[in-house]
Amino acid sequence: MKLVKTNFEGYFTGVSSAVPEFVFLGEHPALDFANTLYAPHGELEDQLRSWADVREWLRQASLDDEVGTAGDLEAVVALRSAWAREIAGMLAGKPVSKGFLKALNAALEKDHFSEAVTESLELVRSSSRLQGSDRVMAILARQIASFLTECNRDYLRQCAGHGCVLYFYDTTKNHRRQWCSAAACGNRHKVAAFRERQAKKKSS
Repeated sequence: MKLVKTNFEGYFTGVSSAVPEFVFLGEHPALDFANTLYAPHGELEDQLRSWADVREWLRQASLDDEVGTAGDLEAVVALRSAWAREIAGMLAGKPVSKGFLKALNAALEKDHFSEAVTESLELVRSSSRLQGSDRVMAILARQIASFLTECNRDYLRQCAGHGCVLYFYDTTKNHRRQWCSAAACGNRHKVAAFRERQAKKKSS
């Protein structure tokens, strides 16, 4: 599993004692956000333990690097929990709940943008005018909305690795991807299968 490590400089806020090891294997920021709660060592670990963690994740995800130093961590974690439940529901063939869409739209409605045409004839949107928690919630809601409206849910997957809880969007040509990472979970599966075959040979 590829782990993206961060720089310690300017991180410490008196809440977290180490920089979380974020994973970006979901092929979409919305799924990477859900994957901030995962089990790298066999037990679930929350990678968003402080507002500084939220800021660092947004920076590493290339979503925003201007979030304020204080915000509502509980609101972000609550959104992630609700989003994870919706992902599990979609994998089970269920529709997205009306309550979740209502909460998503509430976060989106707070944001306002302006657009302009550049000299190179590109349409560009201004940065968010929101700050703090509202800014973060709008950014995350927009990524989730992007996934729900633009991605084919038939290609939404959860890693088939034993004990792995990571989600990903299967962008492979044949759409047969099974693992969050072929080098990690995929390789562990191959090793386990090999050992099982060897054990059967010895016992036969």
